[in-house]
Amino acid sequence: MMSLKLKAKRSKKGLSGAVTALILVIASVIIALVVVGFAFGLFGALGGTPTVTQVGTGTLYQPQSGGNYVATITLHSTGNVQIVSATIVGTSDSVGTGSILGYSLSAGVNTVTISFAPNGFTPQPGATYQISIGLSDGTTVQAAVTYTG
Repeated sequence: MMSLKLKAKRSKKGLSGAVTALILVIASVIIALVVVGFAFGLFGALGGTPTVTQVGTGTLYQPQSGGNYVATITLHSTGNVQIVSATIVGTSDSVGTGSILGYSLSAGVNTVTISFAPNGFTPQPGATYQISIGLSDGTTVQAAVTYTG
């Protein structure tokens, strides 16, 4: 009788405790890597909305006395999106859709040039101004520009 019980215990097949623990550790590491990837935007291409950020500080200048002010900004985008509006924060100077209609940002680094009418705006040389850029996906990017004269 006793030998039958021992044989029954030995004939059971399954995973050992060490193998089960190893599988759980590997699964935990994979889940942690996926969570960290999403948290830090490493899988931004999988998301629907592209992320647009400014690279460096842009410049604002007036090529001709009394003419329009021109802002040159470098933007990095994780996907394709269009610029639909731009405004110098704190002023009435804005660019409507007619001036930049269809201006598309593609994935990667893009250099954007935006023209603003003077409208009583008198920037100071060396001063930094914020430009609010509206995108077609409803988001807004704040870009810093320094007036160079």
